[in-house]
Amino acid sequence: MRQRLRSEGGDDDGIAIVAAVAVVMIVSMLVLTVVSLAIFEARASGRDRARSVAVGSAEARVDSLVATVQSTAPGDLPCGTLTDSVDLASDDLDRTTVVTYYGANGAAVDCSALEATRLVQAAIKTTADTGPIVGTAPASRTVETLIRLSPEFGNDLDKAIFGNAGIELSNHASIYGQNGQPDADVYTNGNVVCDNNQHYYGSIYAQGTISLSNTCTVEVDAHAKLGITATNPGVQINGRALVSNGNISLGPASVGQQARASGTVTGNICTTTGKCVGGQSVPPPAVSTFPEMNRSGYTQWLTQDPPTENYQVVTFSGDTDPVFRCGMYGEPGPLNGKVDYVAKWIFEHGSSLTSNTVILADCPGQPVKLQGTGISINKHLVIYSQGGVNFSGNSQIVSSDGAQHRLYLIQPYDADVAPGTFGNCGDGIALDNQVTVQNKIDVLLYSPCDIRKANNTEHYGQIYAGGVAKIDNQLTMYYKPLPVWGVTAVTTAVEYYNVEIQYKRENR
Repeated sequence: MRQRLRSEGGDDDGIAIVAAVAVVMIVSMLVLTVVSLAIFEARASGRDRARSVAVGSAEARVDSLVATVQSTAPGDLPCGTLTDSVDLASDDLDRTTVVTYYGANGAAVDCSALEATRLVQAAIKTTADTGPIVGTAPASRTVETLIRLSPEFGNDLDKAIFGNAGIELSNHASIYGQNGQPDADVYTNGNVVCDNNQHYYGSIYAQGTISLSNTCTVEVDAHAKLGITATNPGVQINGRALVSNGNISLGPASVGQQARASGTVTGNICTTTGKCVGGQSVPPPAVSTFPEMNRSGYTQWLTQDPPTENYQVVTFSGDTDPVFRCGMYGEPGPLNGKVDYVAKWIFEHGSSLTSNTVILADCPGQPVKLQGTGISINKHLVIYSQGGVNFSGNSQIVSSDGAQHRLYLIQPYDADVAPGTFGNCGDGIALDNQVTVQNKIDVLLYSPCDIRKANNTEHYGQIYAGGVAKIDNQLTMYYKPLPVWGVTAVTTAVEYYNVEIQYKRENR
């Protein structure tokens, strides 16, 4: 009996061992499953991160090349297959880029023929590859863009405002583009200062610095060589902030796209990942030289090629001719002391001109002067004035027949001005106080000296100052590029291409 009980107890021990082994196997399978899932999720997460890094890297390369195309001479444009590597945190990426240019016939242009061919489009395609992750294929992503190319020539007057030595807008100015487009660009080889309530419907390009305070809005890009400073939450750059050889300090300002600089980028917006990028290779703004319009260039208005408009010439010089002379008009009457002899002639003949007219005011030291009276014109009028122009005191300029006309106020590049140094000769053209120009009159202001517009003025056209372009108060400007003859060193060579993005997308 006792032996049978012992035998039955031994059978129970065998079953317990089998059960224990089964539990261990089940637990091992569960552990293996959990570990496998963890490894799978880790690899999937790592691959997703690698894909995001690859996309960002490819897009950054595309954006960098677009900026390079914008500011590079045709012979130096990036072209063909380009390769580079970049380290981003723990990732080492290899990037391959293909840049292809197209001519007017739609055919691809060989890289050796870029300088000799007028380009119309460029395609940029970058593939970024992170290399293989253990157990998975490499993370490879591609970003591509198509851009339209518009040529800029050495003799183009294509800016809304060109202040060679600087641009200073102190209060309440709006610079509008053509037909609602943000193309009213301003350019300087010096610095731009925007003090209060300015709105640029275009881009600002400065070889020096850009300083924005109070309420200043730039609809497209702010692109400076030496630095950008913004000191107010009312400052808004809706495109990019770019600096090629300095820092960007944005304070509380806002930027629509990205702030990139060779130095540091600081500001409240930098808390957003990828918004501020410092230590980058940023191309400088494309350099534009101040165009030269010498006194002798007036002949090109008379002999245009092709001859689209007919001009006559009227010359004022010396002090002996009773009509076509220099100096202020001082005879008794309502114009006494208000006009010089040039302005008096325009006052009396401007509304009855029989053809478009070029006036040569060869009167050094004597500006064409209009004070507190109006003039009207019925044709296009070009004034080459050695002494510059000074309009002030509630003067009006209107179209006498209601048709659209153009007025060119030109102080020649080779004008005899004191102290005779380009860009350092005071106010060449001054529109001082309450000078109103009817919207039927488009105006080009050109001087190798400063140009100053003050207090409650409208302007339809362009401003080109060899010195500083100074806008004191209340300017409303509508950019309108005007046809110009008499620009020296005329060339058909393309200096660089303006860029317009047609699309940008990730295609894999």
